[in-house]
Amino acid sequence: MGYKAGARRLGAVGVILAAGVSLSACGGSAKAAGTLPESTPTSTTASSESAVGGYEGWWNATPASGNTAGLPQETVSINTRTNKVVDAFSRKINDTGRATLIPDVPYTVVPDPSWPADSVIIIDTATNKVIEDFRVDLNGNPLL
Repeated sequence: MGYKAGARRLGAVGVILAAGVSLSACGGSAKAAGTLPESTPTSTTASSESAVGGYEGWWNATPASGNTAGLPQETVSINTRTNKVVDAFSRKINDTGRATLIPDVPYTVVPDPSWPADSVIIIDTATNKVIEDFRVDLNGNPLL
């Protein structure tokens, strides 16, 4: 194998390994707005509809410095098609090494006509404000 072919192969392996490490660091259930969707629900639901979980973004990231000042401490993700919580995040819970489950963040959804249709919205539970939104398909996968 020539140098260029070997370098390309090593580069591709590095990208795959980096993606695997990134996902495994999030418990394997990561879904970033605008990136690859997660097809297996990570939240619990009593109904037969598919629950969507594991959205990742600036709102639940931790800077390399570890300083989370100004970042939300707790959020919920609501699918505006169903007006149901489909994901939750708590820094307090995650800092203990456990993933946040939907029941861990009690939140009563009060639908708002100003919410974007066919989207997932991220709400900071401390302020009850929408801090992020992105359009999703019928399965909750982010649309580019």
